[in-house]
Amino acid sequence: MNRPARSLWWIAPVLVLLPVSRTTGREMVITVDDLPAVSVLPLSPSQRDAITSRLLRAFEDHRVPAIGFVNENKVYDSTGAVDPARVGLLRRWLAAGLELGNHTWSHPNLDRTPLPAYEADILRGERIIRPMLQARGDSLRYFRHPFLNTGRSLAVRDSLLRFLAAHGYQVAPVTIDNGDYLFAAAYDRLRSVADSAGARRVRAEYLDYLERVVGYYEGQAGAIVGRPFPQILLLHANRLNADTFDQLALLLERRGYRFIPLNRALGDPAYRLPDRYDGPAGISWLHRWALTRGVPRSVLGGEPQVPGWINQAAAAGAGTSS
Repeated sequence: MNRPARSLWWIAPVLVLLPVSRTTGREMVITVDDLPAVSVLPLSPSQRDAITSRLLRAFEDHRVPAIGFVNENKVYDSTGAVDPARVGLLRRWLAAGLELGNHTWSHPNLDRTPLPAYEADILRGERIIRPMLQARGDSLRYFRHPFLNTGRSLAVRDSLLRFLAAHGYQVAPVTIDNGDYLFAAAYDRLRSVADSAGARRVRAEYLDYLERVVGYYEGQAGAIVGRPFPQILLLHANRLNADTFDQLALLLERRGYRFIPLNRALGDPAYRLPDRYDGPAGISWLHRWALTRGVPRSVLGGEPQVPGWINQAAAAGAGTSS
């Protein structure tokens, strides 16, 4: 999952002029965390299937080469046994021509987990997906940190990077972070009490919020990197994104985006900027690059915030949609 929204002020002093990408126009990678599906409420088999079906259909319609990051504990049932139906949802991602990555087994927070236990959780999180990929002639290439927390010290951060490299992983960064998980929690809770008006309001405000977030990070790209570059958007495998991704894709296409795979984005020189961030917040790599260059932490602010009523609905559920 993600974290509460953070922000960074306009950072003109950290402008870094990098070579222009070989391509023109705006490009974006769609990354989806917490596969096969996630919710603050229990999900039925049919609900997990619907989330997967709607996401995959929208990806196909908009030619989105998305990558999904798996928490393998989510493929086990309440008895502790692997659920073949949940594994089947991951196979459907692969059959659709999409990629899977490792998001750990249990979604631990590196800031609260000893490094050896965290590394063990990473390896436990590949027991199903690595052989699944190998059987197709593919490899498991990417790792996404839960909560985007990469270590509270450079020693921990660098040790984990060496561990990941030794096991064939490259970190999947995020440049467009957001609070989609809060909107999703509100959406699921309101739907659970048949508040259809509230659910419609969540969908509308979510799309408006994401457009403002994308605009904000477009500005940050200019201020920090000095030019547009392929952005990496973080989403989650929840019902809200399944129900709205078609509209989100249209919104992004209207802004001039085309969708590209993660490996292509990471070839851009922006992703070779120094990152020595070891602060407490899981933040956008754009902000990590800026802070690595010495931007004071007091510049935080200005990022679009999740509306208060969404936070209330996410926590409490019914009665907060007005």
